[in-house]
Amino acid sequence: MFTKKNIIINLFIIFFSANFSFAQLTQTEANATIENFFSLCKKGDFHNSAKLLIYFGQDKVRLYKDFFNPDNPDEFKEVKRICKKVNATLLISDSYTIGKLRKLKFNGETVQGVNVLFKSGKQKIRKRILLKKINDKTGILDYS
Repeated sequence: MFTKKNIIINLFIIFFSANFSFAQLTQTEANATIENFFSLCKKGDFHNSAKLLIYFGQDKVRLYKDFFNPDNPDEFKEVKRICKKVNATLLISDSYTIGKLRKLKFNGETVQGVNVLFKSGKQKIRKRILLKKINDKTGILDYS
């Protein structure tokens, strides 16, 4: 027989488990997503790059909850802009290192981020990449 105490404990466990698994992203997933994104940007494959970029436009319903739509000309233009910025950094760099994954707050959203250190000779350029899972798919929220 279920008691009120057992029901409350079970609800707490379910709620805690749902929140814990919500934004879990491993270092391996983050690295693979970043490497894939960099590769697509190098190739100029903006259509597939859009599938990795989390939407941040005017549509509040989709904001941080969907990916860019490559069939929308305005969204495709934004994807191209971001990819060209990424590719410019990759072109001037000899190598890069992806840092450790950490939790961050971004515009009220809990996300995870890494620093990427690009090296070119003695020069170093640090970029921050924010990532988030949407429907079990890892996406890039910000590259700055």
